[in-house]
Amino acid sequence: MESAVDRLQIEVQQRECVQPVDRPPTAAEDPRFHPVINRCLACGKKLVWQRPAVEKCRCGADFRAATAEAASADWVAMNTLIYLAAGFPPGAAADLALGTYCFPPGLRQLALGPLLRLIRFLGLSMDKGRLRWKQRSFPRTDLITALQVGEAAIAILRDWPRSFREILRRMLPPAPDNPAALNFSEIFGNFYRHLFPVLPRREFGFLHDAFEEFVIEEWKGLIRGQHRYFWAVTRRNSRWVTANEAEQLARTDGNRILDLVRQGQLKGLFLTSRRGGRRTECWIQRESLNRCIAARDAELARYMPRPEAKRALGLTNYTIVHVAAAGVIRYVEGPEQNFPSGCFFFWREDVMKVKNAFEKHAVPICESTKTCGLIALRHAMRNYLGRGSGLAAAIQAVVEGTLVPVGHTPRFRGITGYLFLSEQLRRYRPVPDVEVPREGFLNYGEAASILGVKAHVLRAMVAQHVLSSPAGYRCGLSKLVPAGDVQRFAERCVATSTLARQFHLNSRSLSRYLRESGTPRLAIPLPGAGRGHAFFLRNDVAARTQLPSSRMLRKVARLRIKAYRKKLWAERRLAKEKALGRPLRRVRTNR
Repeated sequence: MESAVDRLQIEVQQRECVQPVDRPPTAAEDPRFHPVINRCLACGKKLVWQRPAVEKCRCGADFRAATAEAASADWVAMNTLIYLAAGFPPGAAADLALGTYCFPPGLRQLALGPLLRLIRFLGLSMDKGRLRWKQRSFPRTDLITALQVGEAAIAILRDWPRSFREILRRMLPPAPDNPAALNFSEIFGNFYRHLFPVLPRREFGFLHDAFEEFVIEEWKGLIRGQHRYFWAVTRRNSRWVTANEAEQLARTDGNRILDLVRQGQLKGLFLTSRRGGRRTECWIQRESLNRCIAARDAELARYMPRPEAKRALGLTNYTIVHVAAAGVIRYVEGPEQNFPSGCFFFWREDVMKVKNAFEKHAVPICESTKTCGLIALRHAMRNYLGRGSGLAAAIQAVVEGTLVPVGHTPRFRGITGYLFLSEQLRRYRPVPDVEVPREGFLNYGEAASILGVKAHVLRAMVAQHVLSSPAGYRCGLSKLVPAGDVQRFAERCVATSTLARQFHLNSRSLSRYLRESGTPRLAIPLPGAGRGHAFFLRNDVAARTQLPSSRMLRKVARLRIKAYRKKLWAERRLAKEKALGRPLRRVRTNR
């Protein structure tokens, strides 16, 4: 090949020296584009080196007298590419002829060796417009085969990539019954088996890209894992995908994908493979999967994903799911409707109905949530409504209009910042297995505020069965007492601490005074060592009892302290006299 290239270069240089300069010759006039002969035109025998002269045959025929046949356009284009790859200018006429062809973009940048390898590979793989299963042999001295190889290569490259894809399309079976039976090696033969090793992608990327585009758009079979030469994008865009890939594309559970294939909602097939152990593969047609995903997305537009519903209502993941489970908001889990797995989807209309039911009320803004008689929905959830049926009942009441917010605080987001009357929200406390009385329930803090005592005093009253408590409250929520029992007890008794605050007296001094005066009291022992008792007076007893003034209590306290000190001094004096064995001297004081 190197000696032929050298001879070609010398010949081109000689002919360029004698070429006239008035106009360039056409491709038909240029002797470089006349077809080369290896047989005598007169006798038809193959030319040999042993002949009378270079221009004569052994039969005596003179080649100079033969009429030169002009080369075809395909031969001109092929020789032009070879001249360019060898570094020789082919001439303006050849460049003009080359412009009529739509060759691949990277073909002109190939060096001579890769170009000849490409021509040989493509030309030997073609036979009558189809790819041969096996490349034909090519003797080095067979000029006819060389010309046929060039014409076949040009037929593939002339209208790129349409001509190439048309040849590949002819190799496909018309209507394959089993996509798993289609095999690249059996259909495309040596072309597929030698494409990647013989023509690497770094030099012939245009050929690989065109073949993979054809596979994506035209190949109706499976692209299984053994096709290691294909790029990942080719597998991702093929007509068939595995169940694992379909699970990722549809964002749903794999078992759901298999069920849809078995039910016929997805077009797929199951294959049993014995490689690496007997296992079953599931393949889904991409077009069928895309239609299913499009229908699913259209249905999904009617739902709101959980993050969006959380932002709309200001509720947490746990809270919004349990409120929906209570029936306030319709919802579905992902795999139930072929939606993405691991997610909850809420009916958009129901979510917006709840949001609008709160926002339609023009309520004043309250910076503080400790307003008397009012409570924020967030605090009510934490104290006694909970995040389940109680909260769902309150939200449903707001939607129906039976419960109306009276304020709003910007401290809490969404609907949790709306304020309600505490006595109204008490009706929706969840007390399972307990019949709710007409008056409802109170938590310990609310009941203690009505009685004028602290929460630990009320806890002691429940422990002493002074007040009843329903057995059925849930862990994590406020403990409850019947509001009617608290109200009836408040009508009968009053705490001494309440009287002390009312008359600006010391609570301990007042209790001591009532004990010393013999006033009947109700004593409630407080839990814990040293906590003492909580005292209550009947309302009728408190009404007829003459309470002392604060000055009187202070005077009585001073006298009691003085008497206690005298008694303590006398006890210490006697103890000292007993220790000394003699009486001590008496000291008179004017106190």
